[in-house]
Amino acid sequence: MSVLGKREILKGKIFSLQEEVSEILSIDNDVDKFLDNTTILDEWEEIIPDPEYGIFVIAILNNIKREIVIDKILDSVFNISTSKNQIVKKNSKVKHHPFC
Repeated sequence: MSVLGKREILKGKIFSLQEEVSEILSIDNDVDKFLDNTTILDEWEEIIPDPEYGIFVIAILNNIKREIVIDKILDSVFNISTSKNQIVKKNSKVKHHPFC
């Protein structure tokens, strides 16, 4: 299967997960309680790199479907660099940030 096909499948799974979490939080909207007591995100934590995992969790909890956010998550899963013309010098003190 092509990367594009896999991206579409994963995108669909993200949207399904958002719907499922939205339904759960509509019953009890205590996000901290939900995060403490659920394992629903565990399998995703294994495939999404740490810098983007926080973005993923926020997107899931807030039902964010913006293309740029979902694409960033999918790019991280498939290890695709989305930065353009980014120059990072060796031993630079500049820290990488997922929104930059």
